[in-house]
Amino acid sequence: MDTTELQKKFDQIYTQKLEPRIQVIERERAAQAKKALILAWTFIFLFFGPFVFVFLSGKFESFLFMIPGAILGVHETKRHKIYRDKLKKQLFIEILHLFGNFNYFGNELITKEEIKRTGLFPRISDKIDDDNIAGIYNGLDVVIVETKLTHSEHRGSGRSGSHTVTDFSGLIVKIVLNKPFKGRIMLHQKYIDAATKKEILHTHFTEALKEAKANKVVNSDLADTIGGIVSLTEKLPLNNVKLLSNEVEINLIPEPEISVDDKLEEVILEDPEFNQMYAIYADDQVEARYILTPTFIERLKNIRDVIGALDVNCMIEDNSITLFIDTLEDFFEIADMYTPLNNKRLYQKMFNQLVSIFNLIYYFKLDKKLGL
Repeated sequence: MDTTELQKKFDQIYTQKLEPRIQVIERERAAQAKKALILAWTFIFLFFGPFVFVFLSGKFESFLFMIPGAILGVHETKRHKIYRDKLKKQLFIEILHLFGNFNYFGNELITKEEIKRTGLFPRISDKIDDDNIAGIYNGLDVVIVETKLTHSEHRGSGRSGSHTVTDFSGLIVKIVLNKPFKGRIMLHQKYIDAATKKEILHTHFTEALKEAKANKVVNSDLADTIGGIVSLTEKLPLNNVKLLSNEVEINLIPEPEISVDDKLEEVILEDPEFNQMYAIYADDQVEARYILTPTFIERLKNIRDVIGALDVNCMIEDNSITLFIDTLEDFFEIADMYTPLNNKRLYQKMFNQLVSIFNLIYYFKLDKKLGL
């Protein structure tokens, strides 16, 4: 894929299509932001003000004012979501069209049952989709879903009730091949070294804080401490470590993170770094090595670096390749109602993320070994 040519097309589309449209939407956004700010202060007064009145007067009927406050809060949450969704459909879709004919869909494109069958997230019980996008890139059907997968767990250690555990939060990218792939390959990310963790943090902080401040935060003692804690929990058989208000909750019951089919056997590649990062399972050792080439490995790493992904898991089976890109942030969110839209960096970031994803898709398009 010629990324230089794509960048030229992006610059052209931004200047000719996006920028004029952004100027119109920005005026609307500024007016909406003023209204939202007034309503936000009204919500604070209605929802939290009664606590002050009750404290001063002792009249508990003041809590009745919280009801319209709660209604206003729900209404504003929905209004802000409608605004963000409108931006996606008006602006983001133009960037996505650089790669092919893509559209948003209201229905579920990848089911919970389909995800569970991969074995990567065998415990999920709930799935909440944010975006469902599908289209054709270079002759390949591509589905992109932003979703959150969770399950419930008992607190253990004599504690009552249960809590929700997030198994995955990010993008699922499914590529449907022109020819069916006979084998089955699972790539489960098991480890990220401290340097890579810093790179992930740097990717996210740079966007918000600029380069100099991002470097200062990422290289701080606090970041080193957090990185050390995460590394420790990865190397111990811990199911969950949670920092509560007055205690640390640790569940020492080890449970398998993935469910590996009995027909799959472990694959060890010639790349020791990749072997350390990923557990690889396949039903055909030779075919797995044909597909997991240095080019594939490099592009898989590139997705993590550009997007700032915590984990990038992959399942190749039947006629599809499915990527699970776990991230710290929402994808395809251009800005909230309080953020000016006339900043090209907002759209360049999305373009860069899409390039890294479609680069890997392009690799599968060109690999003639697939489907043999």
